[in-house]
This record gives sequence, structure tokens and C-alpha cells, in this order.
Amino acid sequence: MNNRLSTWVYATRPHTLGASIAPMLVVLGALIAEGVFDFWPYLFALLVALSAQITSNFANDYFDYKGEKDTDQRIGFRRVLVTGEVTPREMLIAMVISTGITILSGLAAVLLTGAWWLIAVGLLVLVGVYAYSYGPYPLSTHGLGDVAVVLFYGMTPILATYEAIGGTPPLYLLLMSVGIGIWEDNILVCNNYRDYAEDRESGKQTIIVRMGERFGPTMYLLNSLLTVILLTAGIYLATESLGLTAIVLSIAPLVAALTICIYRWRGTELNKLLKYTNIVSLVIGLVLLILQIL
Repeated sequence: MNNRLSTWVYATRPHTLGASIAPMLVVLGALIAEGVFDFWPYLFALLVALSAQITSNFANDYFDYKGEKDTDQRIGFRRVLVTGEVTPREMLIAMVISTGITILSGLAAVLLTGAWWLIAVGLLVLVGVYAYSYGPYPLSTHGLGDVAVVLFYGMTPILATYEAIGGTPPLYLLLMSVGIGIWEDNILVCNNYRDYAEDRESGKQTIIVRMGERFGPTMYLLNSLLTVILLTAGIYLATESLGLTAIVLSIAPLVAALTICIYRWRGTELNKLLKYTNIVSLVIGLVLLILQIL
């Protein structure tokens, strides 16, 4: 039983879930700072963000397996369908359940806030969840995965949550939503840089496949620079304090260290970098949460 549970926990890809938690920490700070925090709508928005990412991870496993894009030669994290730990039918059922949790959580948020436009946002999120890996034009195979990450793991959860609970989002939150989204994209950059050869062989046209393998570290570097710039500007606008703004720059050494790693590491070492990038996203989310409410 314990082994079965651990398999399913692993299948959710906990090493990536900071991508959905970090932006919700950022918007939590803004809601508290502006005096408009409401616990239950926020909780259901958090459940939407987390369950939507888990659904996306399940869908990516399922459709990549069905499309024979995953093989037992991969150097990335193991895929439980490829190893036979989970059957395709079980993964499909799990995908339906997690989709149901996303929908029910979203409807609860709508009822609690009265923001009926959230239904349209929710439909867009669900389309993004499945269109990432499936459909006539899968985003992940046409170089649009990075755009999807910034949109669905940065801007949408932050701006939609704030709008539904607190009204029009302030400008600083827009800057921070883009900044955290760009950092989350570095999780995908690690993944796609590591899988460059496999993706090119399978016809998966990620940005790194299109631009060439050497572009992987360059993209990570550019994302890192933009992250620091946007988050620093956002915190300054939010607090108007040079002291608090300087604290944001404390993340720069972490970001720089990971950027150096992607220039030096190869193969399975990039699995560690992906995990570290995910952890730093949580650190960034916590830092921004604290600074906004100080």
C-alpha cells in the first residue's frame, strides 16, 4: 500500500509543484497587504492551481506515452507508465479525478466570490492543461510550452485570483506575475535542455530544439535576469522601500548559482537542477509574500 501511494505521489511530479504554489504565495501577500484577503475563496483558488498542474502532469505522462514520445532510454525522471507501475487506464482515471477536483474547486471559488467570469478563465485553464500535450496542435511540441508556463503558472493564477477576491490588480502585481512566471519557465528549460536529443529524435519541437542545444543555458540565463529585474521593480512599486527592495536582490546569488550550474551540468545532473529550480521558486514566493506584508 505504501509503495502504491508513493508511486502516485511521484506521478504528480512533486519536484515541479512549486510552479503552482509559488504564484499563489505571491498573490496571498498582495491580498493581505491590500487588506482584501478572504480565506475560503483563496483556498479554492489554491486548489485549482495545484490540481490543474497535477492534471497537466498526468495528461503529459498519458499522451506522451500513447504517442510513444517516452521511451525506457530517457534520462529524465522516470515515467510510471513506461515502467509499468501504473497502467494507462489507471492514469486516465487519475486524470479524470484531478480534472474533477479542478472543476469543483473552481466552481466553489465562483460561488464564493460571485465572479462568474472565472468560469471562462477556468475553461481556458483546462484547455491549456490538455492542449499542452494533446490535440491537433500540442503546445509542448510546437515551441509554445514556455509561453504557456508564463501565462498559466504566473499571470493567470495571480491576476485572476486577485481580481476575483480583491478587485483590479495593482501594477506591481502584474510585474511580479510575469516575473515569477518567467522563473517557473526555467523548470521547463531544465527539462527541455536535458531532453534535447530525445525531443529532436521524436519530433518534439521545443524552443531549445528549434534554436539548438546551446540555447538552453542562454535561455535559462535570460529568464533569470528578467526574473530579478521584474520582481525587484514589483517590490519597489509595492513597498516604495529601498531597503525591502534590496532584500529581493538576495535571491540573485541563488539564481546566479543555478545559472552557472546549467552551463556546467549535463544529462542526469540536470534532474538535480530542475529540483533546485523548483525549490528556489518556492523561496521566491515566500520572500515576496513576506516583503509585501511587512
